[in-house]
Amino acid sequence: MRTAIKIFGRLQDMRQASKVQYNLLDIVMITIISVMCGCTDWEEVAEFGRGRQEVLKAYLELPHGIPSHDTFRRVMGAICPESLERCYWAWVRTILPNVKIEADIVNLDGKSVRGSGKPGLKPIHLVSAWSSWAGITLAQIKTAEKSNEITAIPDLLDMLHIAGSIVTIDAMGCQTEIVKKVIEKGADYVIACKDNQPTLYQEITDYYGYRDGGSQEELRQIGHSIFTQKEKSHGRIEKRTYELIEECTMLSRFHDFVGAGSIDRVRSHVIVRDGTVREDERYYLTSLTGEGAVERFAQAARKHWGIENSCHWVLDVTFGEDACRTRDEITAQNLAVARKLALALAKRVPDEIVEKYSHNKAKYTSLKKRLFLANLYPSFMMEILLSAA
Repeated sequence: MRTAIKIFGRLQDMRQASKVQYNLLDIVMITIISVMCGCTDWEEVAEFGRGRQEVLKAYLELPHGIPSHDTFRRVMGAICPESLERCYWAWVRTILPNVKIEADIVNLDGKSVRGSGKPGLKPIHLVSAWSSWAGITLAQIKTAEKSNEITAIPDLLDMLHIAGSIVTIDAMGCQTEIVKKVIEKGADYVIACKDNQPTLYQEITDYYGYRDGGSQEELRQIGHSIFTQKEKSHGRIEKRTYELIEECTMLSRFHDFVGAGSIDRVRSHVIVRDGTVREDERYYLTSLTGEGAVERFAQAARKHWGIENSCHWVLDVTFGEDACRTRDEITAQNLAVARKLALALAKRVPDEIVEKYSHNKAKYTSLKKRLFLANLYPSFMMEILLSAA
């Protein structure tokens, strides 16, 4: 908690000093903590602050008590989003050293905050980078709309330290400048290829169609490798077959992408409980080559869904992001930072702390229940904050 106070204390207060009654740091910290405890609008944030005032006074100054909901809204709408995001990243870096791995899989994807829009006003669109192993958002950047992801992704990559990692992006990111930036940052890439790149997509699908049924010797000569996974869950049986081909000299568009090492295919065969069978094929362009490349591709392609399932879906369902009616762009962007920080804190609270407060002593409690427990027990709320930073 003291680390967080030190980091967010760097924010510049743009208000006139003679008219300031409530500290900027107090307002920011109460907003973050209240969002972590399930608050979804400014009235709830203010009520939460009043209900937890005695606990918060141990760490915050609160010289004039808790501000009104209008004060929270005005002040959070006056903070520079880029400055708040830099503080977020500084706090995240205090959390990251707790996990030791050799490389990461970083998922890039965009999401519109739908509640920030209305007739005549488009909702803000945020492109985020998600760390698969840490389970937290590393950085985010605002764009005018979804089509601007192409120009925003290079700027987002400039904010990240991704050397040695694998960057995964959906088909929107299948652009020559984006893959060039990934390679310059010292990372590999796994990028979906669809008909937004019609020539490349057609070449890849035709090449796989031509090579299907080839002899073992022919497949060996083109660097073909294969990896299969089979899972049974959620009332279905799914078999996924991952394929990788390294020899792609005959593909004209392949050479336009810096660092391109292979083309890849995923075939899914799903049997649902009622006997329905679904089949699907997806194609990718990657920089992965050599021994173990197909296994690394399989892992990266599978984990790309983490940003949708573990981040975007959670923000909507658990934190009510799309339902939030904050229309001011700056305020909506700052609230998005607060939600992602709250998500990081709640996900990474140590199991032994969760077990202590859960009535059935369950270590793996749902995120929604963790937020409920943080709202219910002030001591649990503080343990989450103290254990993180």
